[in-house]
Amino acid sequence: MRVLICQPLIPAYRLPLYERLGTLPGIELTVYAGGSQGSLRAFHQGHSFNVKTAPVRHWRLGFRVQFAQLTAATRRKVDLIILPWDVHFLTVFPSVALAHLTGVPVVLWGHGYSLDPHPLTDAVRNSCGKMADGVLLYTQSVASQLIKDYGFRSERVFVAQNAIDQAPIHAARQRWSRCEQELADFQVAHGIDPTKTLLFISRLEKTNRVDMLLHATAVLKNDFPSIKTLIVGEGSQRAQLQDLSRSLGIERHVIFTGAIYDEMQVAPWMMSATLFCYPVNVGLSLLHAFGYGLPAVTSDDRRAQNPEIEAFVPNENGLEFRKGEITHLVEQCARILGNSELRSVLSASAIRTARQRYSLDQMVAGFQRVFSWAARPDRAKKAQIDESG
Repeated sequence: MRVLICQPLIPAYRLPLYERLGTLPGIELTVYAGGSQGSLRAFHQGHSFNVKTAPVRHWRLGFRVQFAQLTAATRRKVDLIILPWDVHFLTVFPSVALAHLTGVPVVLWGHGYSLDPHPLTDAVRNSCGKMADGVLLYTQSVASQLIKDYGFRSERVFVAQNAIDQAPIHAARQRWSRCEQELADFQVAHGIDPTKTLLFISRLEKTNRVDMLLHATAVLKNDFPSIKTLIVGEGSQRAQLQDLSRSLGIERHVIFTGAIYDEMQVAPWMMSATLFCYPVNVGLSLLHAFGYGLPAVTSDDRRAQNPEIEAFVPNENGLEFRKGEITHLVEQCARILGNSELRSVLSASAIRTARQRYSLDQMVAGFQRVFSWAARPDRAKKAQIDESG
C-alpha cells in the first residue's frame, strides 16, 4: 500500500512514528512536510520512509496554504492520503474534493476540536471531516463525542493515541542510573537538589504560561530555599521570561538550558528534577516527563490543554491546580516537594502511564487500523452508498 501523509512539518518527536510506519509490511510511506516553525525544529530525512519538501505559506488571520496537499490529492498512484485536519489550511477542502474525483481515500488527522472553540469554525471543521472518507484522532473521548454529538459515522472514525518513543528515554535513564557519581557531580555543578526541583520542558511560548511557574518559584523559595526551576526549551518568550526571573529576584533559582534534542543530554536534567510543572497547554511533554517518572502539576482547565491531557489522572500520576490560581499552583507543587511518599506513588504511576497506556506501539496500531480499512475492497463501494444515502 502506498501511503502519502501531508503535515506542516516533521518534528523530532514524530520521526519514530514515521519510521515505524515505514517498516510495516506492505507499506510504502511518503511524508510531505514543510520547514521549521518558530522554535519548532523540522527534520527532512527518514530511513524507512520518503520525505518530500512541501512549504507552508502563511497568510493573514492565521490562514495557511500547502500546495502539496493539492498535488497529493491528484496522484492516482497512491492508495491512501492523510491530510492535516486543520481548516486554517485553505488547501484542505479542495484537496479532499480532488481526492474524491481521483478515487483515492483521504483521511484527516488532527485533534478534532479547537482550544478556542467557536460555532462557526466548529461547523466548518466538522463539515470538512464528514466530507473526507475518514478522520483520525488522538483521543478516544473526542472520537466518541464526534460520533455521539456530531453525527460522524463510527466506521469512519479512528483513534491513534498520541505518543512518543519511550525507548530512548529508557536507554538514557539506564545509562545515567549506572553513572550515579557522574549524575551527582552534574547536580552539584548546577546547584540542584533533586528533591527540591521543578522542571518545564517545551517551547517557551506565551500560551504555555511559563510565567506562572516563575511566579510560583518566587513563593516556593520561601519554604524551600534550595529550590531550582529548570526550564528546558527555546522560544519567543525566553528573553521576557529571563527578565521576569530577574525582576522577581529568583535568578539563582532558575536555569534556562535552551533547546536540547539529544535524549542523553536531556536525561540528567530530567533525572535531577522532583516534578514536572506545565501550567497550561500541556502536550507530548507530559508523556516525556512521565517516561522519567516525574509527577505532573498542571491546570484543571481541560479545554486549555492538548489531547495528551487524557494521560493525566489527578491524584494518580500528578496533581492539578485551579485555573489561573498561582496560589493553588504553589500549594500543589509544595505537596509533592514536601512529601516523598506521595511523590513515590505518583512517580510509579507516571511510568506505568507512559509505558503501558500511551505507548508508540498503540499509536502505530491506530494507523494500522486505518491502513487495513483503506485497503478493504468493499470500502470504496460502501463509501459511495453512504454518500448517496
